[in-house]
Amino acid sequence: MTDGKRQFLWLGCGLVALLVVAGGWLAVTGHGKAPARLTVFAGAASQPATSEVARLFTQQTGISVECSFGGSGTMLNQIRMEHFGDLYIPGSNDYMDKAAADQLVDPATRQDICWLLPVICVAKGNPKGIMGLADLAKPDMRVTIGDPKSVCLGSIAKAAMEQAGVYAAVAPRIVTYAADCQQIASLIRLGEVDAAIGYDVFQRQTPDDMDCVPIAGAPRVSVPVAVVPFTQQRELALQFAAFIAGPEGRKVFACHGYTIAEP
Repeated sequence: MTDGKRQFLWLGCGLVALLVVAGGWLAVTGHGKAPARLTVFAGAASQPATSEVARLFTQQTGISVECSFGGSGTMLNQIRMEHFGDLYIPGSNDYMDKAAADQLVDPATRQDICWLLPVICVAKGNPKGIMGLADLAKPDMRVTIGDPKSVCLGSIAKAAMEQAGVYAAVAPRIVTYAADCQQIASLIRLGEVDAAIGYDVFQRQTPDDMDCVPIAGAPRVSVPVAVVPFTQQRELALQFAAFIAGPEGRKVFACHGYTIAEP
């Protein structure tokens, strides 16, 4: 076979391979369109369940869901600065109120997914004998709360201690201001602090590692979802919001220890 014929065959085979790959891509993406993808900015309080719901939604619909987790305030600032995203799921209703006031979510799309109760999280067996917020001011205590400026649970903790008149006394015992709710739970599980203002769901998710002490008068807070006005795929975003706040989504949250019965 001459060199010219070999080159012709190689070019032909390369062209066929290219057409096969291109054809496969078109089949997967739908005539050349990129696969549908939603971006969710969520508070870390809902991370275990939200991640699972996102995977389940993708399995059922083929719509990819990319979740970014962090402090609710940090996630909201990201939406504010980038004018980007499809849905917002803060760790409490007050951050959703802020988002609505700043026109960073569409309030008409707002739905509640589950409810959380602020508590004092302590090591298993409560070795420090903590009975209430005032005990967090003991000299040998190591306490953590979320950063009140960016974590919904942090602002809730500070407000609860101020209402009880103990914040000034407890503040010197706060060794870490956590960046998100998952860090708060981890610090207790790892024994790096003696107490944390957390959510009841933390104890349900790791019952062998921690107990929780009630906070007198603490109200339940909701974990809501709403569509971001900058979305380029509103109908898909509404579809995911309905899914995560509907029976299938709430079932996943219940399996992860969240309260799904409205208070």
